[in-house]
Amino acid sequence: MDAGTLSALIGGYIAAVVAVFLIYSPVLLLFVGLLITAGLVQLVAWPFVILVRKLRRHHPEPPSDGSWLLH
Repeated sequence: MDAGTLSALIGGYIAAVVAVFLIYSPVLLLFVGLLITAGLVQLVAWPFVILVRKLRRHHPEPPSDGSWLLH
């Protein structure tokens, strides 16, 4: 192979990689956008998750003896 054929092959591979990237770039951008959105939603929901956990932890315990059955 001469230099012209080799450079044409390399140029074709580079063009194919660029074309595939351009074709799939909307999908990649959507995926990155969804990841960022999910992270922001988790960040906003974090204080509420902590509040719910604290409220669940401090519930009154039922009586340990069986006297509530007699009422």
